[in-house]
Amino acid sequence: MKNIVIVGATSAIAIACAREWATKGARFFLVARNQERMEQVAADLNARGAASATVHRLDIDRLDDHAAMLADCAAQMDSIDIVLVASGTLPDQAVCQNDPAVAVREFHTNALSLIALLTPIANRLEAQRHGTLAVISSVAGDRGRPSNYLYGSTKAALQAFLEGLRARLFKVGVHVKLFSS
Repeated sequence: MKNIVIVGATSAIAIACAREWATKGARFFLVARNQERMEQVAADLNARGAASATVHRLDIDRLDDHAAMLADCAAQMDSIDIVLVASGTLPDQAVCQNDPAVAVREFHTNALSLIALLTPIANRLEAQRHGTLAVISSVAGDRGRPSNYLYGSTKAALQAFLEGLRARLFKVGVHVKLFSS
C-alpha cells in the first residue's frame, strides 16, 4: 500500500492521478484550500478503493501554516512514498503588469510558497531515503511569452529549484519528477 501526499488535491490532474492510485488501495493525505471540495475528493477516493483519505486545509501562501500541515501529515503517515504537488494559480498578465503588488503576490503563490513547502518535504524524503516528489509545472517556464511572462517566470524559478533538488536527492534514492503541462 502506497502512502501518497497530494498538495493541490482539488486540481483536475491531481484528482485523475489519485483515482488511479485509489484503485490500488493507496492511503492519501490530501492538502488544498477548498475544504468542501477536498472532502468530496476524499469521499470519491474512498469509494474507489483507497485505504484512507485524510484531508488538511492549507492556503499555501500562509507559510506559518506549513509546519502544522507537515506535522499532521507525519502523524498520519510514518513514511511517504509519493508526494504530488499540483497547486498554483494562473494570473491575469494584464493585471500583473499594471499592479506590482498583484505580480508579487502571484510570484509568491506560484514559486516562493511552493519552494518554502517543498524544502521540508524534501528533507523528510531525504531522511527516509526513499520516495518520489512529483511536481506539476508548465511549459510556460521554458521561455518568456508576452501573454503570460509573470506566470512563466514563476514556473522557471520552480523548475530551476527542482533541478537542483533532483541532483541533491538522487544520491539518497529519492526521485524528483517535473511534469510540464
